[in-house]
Amino acid sequence: MKPTSIYTYLPKESTIDYEGHISLLMFTAGCNFKCRYCHNPELIPTKKECIRSCDLEKILAHAKENWIDAISISGGEPTMSPILPDTLHIIKSYGFRIKLDTQGSFPSTLQSALPYLDTIAMDYKMPIEKLSQLTQTSVSKESINRSLDLIKDSGVDYEIRTTVVPGLHSVSDMIQICKEITAAKRFILQPFVPRNNLPDPSYQKKPRTPLPLLEKFQTVCKEYIQQVNVR
Repeated sequence: MKPTSIYTYLPKESTIDYEGHISLLMFTAGCNFKCRYCHNPELIPTKKECIRSCDLEKILAHAKENWIDAISISGGEPTMSPILPDTLHIIKSYGFRIKLDTQGSFPSTLQSALPYLDTIAMDYKMPIEKLSQLTQTSVSKESINRSLDLIKDSGVDYEIRTTVVPGLHSVSDMIQICKEITAAKRFILQPFVPRNNLPDPSYQKKPRTPLPLLEKFQTVCKEYIQQVNVR
């Protein structure tokens, strides 16, 4: 009964977390970032008790019987867990497609995980020189760039995405992000959605990102990235 990197999961299937698939959304715990607008702040601390391998297999077997064909793994930061590849091996043994969300600060674990992945979504929150201000922690530029290169060269389907926050992201920020992720296959702009549990109270009061702002940034980004989608 070995531990896995999965802390918890949503028992109800999802049709939006992994486009084109019916997926089960699973979460790891622990993140080295402390983003001011994190939507899962309860998952920032590392948890000692995670789902055991025998229990994960029961969950996977039940999901398989109920037409679920994919597993989406988010966090926290999944690649912060050194046993993530072992967990992915268990999931893959049941025939599921796997989508992984990551912010790219643990490239070594990401590299070991790549053989098991079918889709990767990498969050690129801000230009690299501004990232530490947002995450309130030291960020290795080399690690982020290494993860970005690994993903681009992997042959695995992927997207790079930025949550656009009103009053935080500027046109110049978006241009710089595009330059840093140059030649990315797909760049996704998604709205910031205020919630009462956001770590920074000032972000709880910010408005949801208006569609015209997302479309404005989309137009700007298309000068640098071929495929830019608003989600």
